[in-house]
This record gives sequence, structure tokens and C-alpha cells, in this order.
Amino acid sequence: MYLLKKINLRSFVSLTIFLSFMVILVTSILMFIQKHDTSIALVHTIVGFGLLLIAFWHLKNNFNPLKQYFKWRIGTQKKRAVNIALPIAVTLSVTLVLLSFNQFSPLLAVYEWGNTLRATAKAKPELKMTYEKVDKTNLEYKGPQLTIDLRKGPYFLWPQYAIWVETLEGDFIRPIYVTSSLAKNDFTNKVTKKDKNIVFDSHVLLSGKVNPQAVFDFQEDKATKDQRIRPDSLPVFLHQLGKKSADGFYVPTEGDLLVDSYTGATMLDNFLLNTRLKETPLKKVRVRFEINNSFDFNQYYSSDRFPDDPVYSGDGYSAQPSVIYEAIVDLQSEQKYFPMKLVGHGHHSGKDGELYEDMDNFTTALELVDRIIVEVN
Repeated sequence: MYLLKKINLRSFVSLTIFLSFMVILVTSILMFIQKHDTSIALVHTIVGFGLLLIAFWHLKNNFNPLKQYFKWRIGTQKKRAVNIALPIAVTLSVTLVLLSFNQFSPLLAVYEWGNTLRATAKAKPELKMTYEKVDKTNLEYKGPQLTIDLRKGPYFLWPQYAIWVETLEGDFIRPIYVTSSLAKNDFTNKVTKKDKNIVFDSHVLLSGKVNPQAVFDFQEDKATKDQRIRPDSLPVFLHQLGKKSADGFYVPTEGDLLVDSYTGATMLDNFLLNTRLKETPLKKVRVRFEINNSFDFNQYYSSDRFPDDPVYSGDGYSAQPSVIYEAIVDLQSEQKYFPMKLVGHGHHSGKDGELYEDMDNFTTALELVDRIIVEVN
């Protein structure tokens, strides 16, 4: 009690708020410009909660003066003035919220700038592995349970990918997991080159040769789902899926999208995906994984490689084509783990669903994933 009496509470609260704010400011900047770091995120979270507690205490002790700020007129009864700070503060706050929620282009550019900064360096090897767990198990299915264990590679930024099951003869059985942007044809960002004559021959986000903000315009894509065409994203999977647009492209369209039980957000960390198959008489099935990351150009797959191909030279920036991994899974074997192996790539603009085995011209696309294992229970 004696010590509490000696403490100047006003100074204590003010200093605590100031120091906490400085920590929040620094950690916010670090999380904006670099990849996720658990220690920094933990400091940001804990100090943030501490700041909230101190702020609530501060508001409690200063509630009466705060109420005055919300009045239209302030001052004494003899001399009152209109409180213009109130409408200005409310207008500013509401405007920022509405513009951000509706992805106003300049604000969206700031968000994309942060994504670019976090992707400007090859990811460092992780000393401590963290996994995201996703359960897509259909309780009505009574077949074998599968777990897909993916460990990401150093160039796993924000890719599109799909996992599916087919027969050994190549007949499509069912999808296991598809990123929602592809499954719902919901590519919300539109990226256009400011100078159409610029040629990219290295990874745009990681090479350090160009500043993406200087050469691209990042805007919200206002096209309808039927107008957003990304047949080059995962052509092998899309052709297996068999959904076709009116233009003849193999893409999901507005009235023919994938159901939610097979779709989900792009998982940007290592992940464990649980699913279950229908009862099947098949002894063996093929599990395939196709992945593609935009902007990963190289000397061969440069932006001017196929100038007469409107899809490859369009605004999808597919660069190196999708790569495909597969595992032949024996459902009746005592073997429990089946590593996937790289087997080829898709067409550079999605003109067909063929699997191309020649991988000589691939570079960073070969390091999108470290390894994938299928576990059978």
C-alpha cells in the first residue's frame, strides 16, 4: 500500500500507454514488411492485450471528460461553442472503414505493397515447424481416411493448388481440396503492367530487379465470375474437373462452381488435411496435387516467351506452368505412408489437360513444396 501511494498513477498510466504503443508500432511494421514470425506476433498480441487493459482503466477514470467530447456543444453555460471535432472524427473513422471494406484502390495498393515486401526474400529454413490442420471429412463416407501432409518450400508464397483422386486409368473420382479463388472463380485482384513493353525474365517478387509497385497497378477486379478466366492456373485439374465456360475454357463459371465441402482458403503454412473417400472396390488410386504460383518468371518462361498466346501474355502472370505431384496409393496394403513425387507440369496457358514430363526449364517452381506425404488410415 505504501508503494502504491508513492506511485503517480497518472504518470504510470501515461508511460505504460506510450511504451506499449511504441512496441505495437514497431511490431506492426515488422509484421507488415516481413514473413510471419511467431515471437514478434506473440509480443504484438500480448502487449496489445496489456494496452487494452490499461486503456479501459484510463477510460474508466476519465469517463466524464470523455462524455463531453461526444456533445455537440462544449464549454460553459455562458460561453458554448460547436464541437466540430466530433463530426470530423466520426466522418474520418467511418470513411476509412468503408473505403477499406470496399477495397478502395489506393488502400488496396498499400495492402498489396505489404504482400510484396513480405515476399521479397526467399523464405528461411524453419527451425520450428508449425502446421495448419484442416478437416474436410464427410461423415457420410465410409471409405479409407486420408491425411495429406504438406511441408511448404521456400517459394511457397500465395499459390493456387488442388488435390484430387483418380483411378489408375486416369478417370476422375473426386476433388479433395481446391483453393477457393480457383473453385469459386473469385480472383478479386486485377494486376496490370504500367508499361506493356516491360519484359520479365526472373521472379518478379523475389529477384529484386524490379519494384512491383513501380511496374504494376493493383486494382479490384470488377469483372463477373464468367469473365474471370484463369485456365492456365491448374489446367490438369481443371480438365479433369470438366467444368467449361461458354468460351470453351476449362474453368468454373457462375452457375457451376465447386461445392464448399471441397474448397477452402489458400493455406499459406505447412498443413495437414484430413478427408475420407467413399467406399470403393478399388485396390489402388492415384492422388494428385497440382500447384501454381504467379509471377515466377525465369529465363525460359519469360513474359515474352509466347507473344501470340493471349492467355499466357494476359493478366494472369502464370509464368512457369503448374507442377504436378502424385502418389499411387494402395488402399489394401499394410503400408501407411505414400510420398508424392514430381511427375510433370501443365500447359503454359491451359489449352489442354495433358501432363508434360519435361522439367528442364523449371527453376523456382520446383521449390514451391518441400515434400508431400499421403497417409492412409
